[in-house]
Parts: sequence; C-alpha cells; structure tokens
Amino acid sequence: MMMLISTDRDAMVFGGSSSYLSFLTKLVLTVVLFLVPSVLYAIAPGEVLEYSLDRVYQTDELLNEIAPLFEGFDPPPPEYAVEVYRVRYLSTYLDGKPIKINAQLFIPRLARGRKVPVYVFAPGSTGLIDACRVSREHIAGIRWGLYRSHVLAHAGQGAIGVLPDYMGFGEPDILQPFFSATAEGRVMLDAVRSVKDFTRRNKTSAEPDTVFLAGFSQGGHAAFAGADLRNSYARELQINGIIGYGPTTDMQALFREFSVVAPMVVYTYSKLYGVDRFHPADILNQKWLENLEYDVTRQCIGAMQQYYPWTPEEMFNNKFAEALINNRLEEEFPSIASVLNANSTGLSGHSIPVLILQGTEDPVVYPETQLGFTDELYRRNSPVRIIIYKGNRHDTRQIGFYEVVQWMRRVSMYKPPLKYEIIEK
Repeated sequence: MMMLISTDRDAMVFGGSSSYLSFLTKLVLTVVLFLVPSVLYAIAPGEVLEYSLDRVYQTDELLNEIAPLFEGFDPPPPEYAVEVYRVRYLSTYLDGKPIKINAQLFIPRLARGRKVPVYVFAPGSTGLIDACRVSREHIAGIRWGLYRSHVLAHAGQGAIGVLPDYMGFGEPDILQPFFSATAEGRVMLDAVRSVKDFTRRNKTSAEPDTVFLAGFSQGGHAAFAGADLRNSYARELQINGIIGYGPTTDMQALFREFSVVAPMVVYTYSKLYGVDRFHPADILNQKWLENLEYDVTRQCIGAMQQYYPWTPEEMFNNKFAEALINNRLEEEFPSIASVLNANSTGLSGHSIPVLILQGTEDPVVYPETQLGFTDELYRRNSPVRIIIYKGNRHDTRQIGFYEVVQWMRRVSMYKPPLKYEIIEK
C-alpha cells in the first residue's frame, strides 16, 4: 500500500501546518481504505480486474508444448496459434464478500472473427496452500497434470479456454475451500462471465458461443458444482454441456474409494462448518489427528499421497470407517453425512447434457460408482453419454480428447435429446 508522509517542508509548500497536513493524510488514507472494498462490491462477479499477455504460441510451438501430456498418444495437431493471458477476475467468497480469482485465458487466433465454444476447465487436486496453485505448475516445472497443456490443446482446436486457480489461491490469508461445492461453482461460473467480459472489451476474433464446464477428478466435482449453482448464482448464463474426466462428485464415495485426500477435506470442512458439525476426531484415525493442520498445509498433492494411507481402514477411526464402508453415515454420523451430501455435486436436476470419460481401472472413483452417478443424472433429465475405457486408469483426458472435441461440436449445433448412452471402448 502507498503511504503518504507529511513533513514540515510539505507544510510550507502547501501553505499549511504540519499537524493539519497530518490530519489530511490520515483522512485521505481512511477514505481510500473505506472505498476500496466498496469499489470491489460495485464491480460485478466475473468482471476482469486486470490482465496481461503471457505469451503467444505458434502452432509448431504449441504442438511441442502439449506433446508431453499426450505421451503414448498422438498429440492433436493444432489448427490455430493461441494467445495466453494471465487474468484476475472477481468472484464471491463463501461469506458473500468479493474475492479475486487468478486464471489463465487461452484465445485462438482466427483469420476471421467467428463464434467458438468456451471450454472452462477445472484441474484435479493439487493441495490447499498457495504453493500448490495450478497456475504455478508450468513455471515450477511440476507435473501435477500438465493442466495448462490440456487447455492449450483445446484452444489449438479453436475453443476459447479458461484454466482458473481455485478460490483462495493468490490470497495470502485464505486456504483453498477444498471440495466446497459453493466455492468451486462460483469460480467456474464467474470464469464464464470473465470470458465474455474480456472478449467484449478487447474485440477478439474468437467470440464466445456455447459454454462447456469441464474438469478432471476434483475438477469434475467443480464442473458439476457450476451446473448445480447456475440457476441461483448466474441465471443469465447458458451452460451447454458438462464434461467430466473421472469426476469425483460423491463425497462419501470419495472418502471410501480415495481416502488419501480425506485429511484435506476434513480439515477444510471443520473450518467452514465448525467442529460441532464436522469434528476431525469423529472421523480420522488418532495417528492423523495430532498434526492435521501442519500436515495438510506443508505439502502439495504428490507428497500428500506418499504421506497418508489410501484405504478407509487405515485413514479413519474404526467406528467411522465401518459406518462409511457399510453406507450407514446418515444413521451413525448424521451431521457429518449432511455436510458431505451438501457438497456432493451434479444431481440438482439441472438437465444439462453430460459427457463422462471413465477408466475401468480407476483407483480414485470406481466405474460402478460413476455408473450410479450417471444413472441418477439421466433420471433427473440430463442427456448422458459415458464412455468407459477398458484398462485405463484415472486420467482420461488424453484417450478421450477427440471424443470431447467432437461431442462439443455436436452439442454446439443442437441440444441432444434425453438419452442415456453407455459406450465401452
């Protein structure tokens, strides 16, 4: 923050006393500090606060950039050069106050202006602390999921891409509200608004048309959170499709099937909802309780997966593990179950078309769990296509790339009829 300092020389120049100028200085600072939050409140969620050009990828550079992501597959040859921008847009924190979101925006360079799909992509889990933000991955040379390369690949095919950091990243005093359906949904929907704001101001050749919310793992949870929240938070937006790559939408199932992320969720929910409703001691094995805060705030996802156990029997105390495995949380831990269920996503009856790509060997979300989810989506009036890849594990972004591009193009032409397709490959 800039500070104004009054001196006797200032007083002589401005023709007043030092004490008077000191009073004015304090008054100015008070007014500024009072007005800054008011200015943020006056700006609508989704408005771009600042941006800068990161770099431009020509098609050959882009192909080289995305090749490591598609190891074992043929990388999709880019059709367009892509401009990448660092963007900050406004969203709404859980308490209703404004919060800034950092994102990477990918704009294809088109020869002539035309409308193109918008692909908003939420990444898999990277961690709670700012060092784990996804916008740092390519800078630090970390391989959490090569998420920038993934969105670059879609932009190279002609879509406008957005890769937001989750809420809390970039804010020194706020941790990511991990697996908070409300926080994730707002980030996704305000990302769509930010695209519309950016392209309107800058008159880009690529103009936003149909909108797709997509995500891998936790990102799938976020994409479906956006679908659930649209009606109450961003009614003016039309969402044309939801794409989930091994989406982890059911919080109870996530605890059962991929227990290694539970400490981050337990810590986060205990802070958001209070220990009266969500007490870590009611859930975790004693071994993981004593240093919970330290352990979940000192490392990112890779180290977390090496430190914590992967099974519910090792992660949770005996009573909780037994109730979780036998689907008895509602009876034995009703408060905890209500929080987990409130943050499960996708089943609000949004009726948005859905494409899910699932591996048969996925250790994070089991195929039978995913099929149970798609059954419910269809019952709640969403056209559903789920593609199940034999022998594939959790990450289906590469093997399903062309399926996704083709599906987005079809849905951009017409909304698919209410139909349930299960395709095995």
